[in-house]
Amino acid sequence: MRRLYHDYFYLHFYNRPTPKKRYGCYICYQVEGTRNHSRMPLLRGVFENEFYPSERRHAELCFLSWFDTVKTSLKLSPGEKCRVTWYTSWSPFFKCVDKVVEFLRSHRNVELSIFAARLYHSKRWEYRQGLRKLLDAGVQLAIMSSYDFEDCVNNFVSHKGRAFCPWDDLDENSKYLSNMLEDILQTQEE
Repeated sequence: MRRLYHDYFYLHFYNRPTPKKRYGCYICYQVEGTRNHSRMPLLRGVFENEFYPSERRHAELCFLSWFDTVKTSLKLSPGEKCRVTWYTSWSPFFKCVDKVVEFLRSHRNVELSIFAARLYHSKRWEYRQGLRKLLDAGVQLAIMSSYDFEDCVNNFVSHKGRAFCPWDDLDENSKYLSNMLEDILQTQEE
């Protein structure tokens, strides 16, 4: 998918900490290379959880599988860093975290940043542990700010010229979720 429908974005990326019936996950991704010490956008698009035709596959795994099929077409020089940015409607599913970490270990030139609209099951141990595993693997983790939402709309949403229209509690929710994420990343649980 190249772009999200305008209404899908507002429905799925609304950053209320515990929204009802928002189970789908979307990843708006951008892949950048570095040439002459400056970043160059190479590819961008959107992945969502797959439910058909056979079995369910999370958006995180869809991206990893896709990346392995296109990495040769990126024409990166040996040793050239590749920066991947994900804007996600939910933080990663805990069962996908090990695959993401494994991917980063086998792609040493890839740097991953994840900006999440919301934290998925933030009170459950396995999800909290998954976020810490990502941090330990060198992933930059953050909650989306108003700037990130606007950037996401401008680059990944079919907005038909409409400017980003922030919702009333966007900044309050971002601050609350950022504090929660910071607490998760700093707390070691058994």
